[in-house]
Amino acid sequence: MTKAADRKSLTELEGAALAIIAREGPLTPYAVKEAFRNSPSEFWSGSAGAVYPLINRLEKRKLISAKADKGDGRARREFSITAAGRTAMKEWLVDAERAAGMGFDPLRTRLFFSELITPAERKAFIAAALARMEDGAPAPAVDLPHVKPLHDLWSRLRVKALKAFAEKMK
Repeated sequence: MTKAADRKSLTELEGAALAIIAREGPLTPYAVKEAFRNSPSEFWSGSAGAVYPLINRLEKRKLISAKADKGDGRARREFSITAAGRTAMKEWLVDAERAAGMGFDPLRTRLFFSELITPAERKAFIAAALARMEDGAPAPAVDLPHVKPLHDLWSRLRVKALKAFAEKMK
């Protein structure tokens, strides 16, 4: 692989995996899979079919490195972020242009196509979505001081945006 190929931009999943490994590592691929599975975001896939190939790609790109761990008698590999991985992760973290993009949002996608349902169906959908959102999604199980306030603020803003959309559709 050329140096240019090594420097290609990370996908959102790759960036998040590197961040998980940087914060909590060294980790087994199973631990990374579980971190995604336990995320409050449904966007992250905790499937083995997504995570294990991802770990292999990051290792091939030399963004993570493996060390054999036989602490519990089973042979397994734990991964740590490399210097190149930390650089790539930081570039991903501060990429404001990509971060500010509209990205994946299943609610927004459904609202985009909402002219395909009747006004009564749209009103019922919005009411159901608002009821679910106002119940509140559980806060992430991450013990960092900035996570819960961010989660709470983001949840309130999504409710406010959906209510504004509903008003415009009246």
